[in-house]
Amino acid sequence: MSPRERPVHPAIIYRPDLQPRSRRVMFSGITLLAWLVWFYLFAPLLSLGAWWFGIDAFREYMLLPGARGYLLTLTGYAIVIALTFLVIFGWSRYNLIRFGGPDRRQGQPPVTTEMMAQRFHVRPALLEQLQTAKTIELNFDPTSKLAHPVIRDGAEQPEYNRQARQSGS
Repeated sequence: MSPRERPVHPAIIYRPDLQPRSRRVMFSGITLLAWLVWFYLFAPLLSLGAWWFGIDAFREYMLLPGARGYLLTLTGYAIVIALTFLVIFGWSRYNLIRFGGPDRRQGQPPVTTEMMAQRFHVRPALLEQLQTAKTIELNFDPTSKLAHPVIRDGAEQPEYNRQARQSGS
């Protein structure tokens, strides 16, 4: 497939592998630059925290013999973090076991011309003409039923439009 004949994909589908390499490199570079700026702006806050607590604060309050209370608090935090990790990990494993197999959902059957014609109360032939026309005008009655569709292609088709209005389909 040549570069000119690339398939058309809807904008809602995010597929970076379909982007040209130059665009992916550009977006990756922009992302890296944004992270570097964020870290640069965050660095003074880290310096302020280190200055506030002092370089030796951890050793002084956690590791020296008189700091057993702080060490117990730190141990408690570690236990809470470990339990939280285990609960989240267990829940994700449970969901993987329960829902991780083949997708059992069934899609809706494709809509046929007959189904649409029945829904809008028009003849299938008229519906096919409406589908292939470039410009159409749809008018609805008060009950939301299609009243009289008008095909407005470049070449007007007055006999067809008059026929569609008279039949009310």
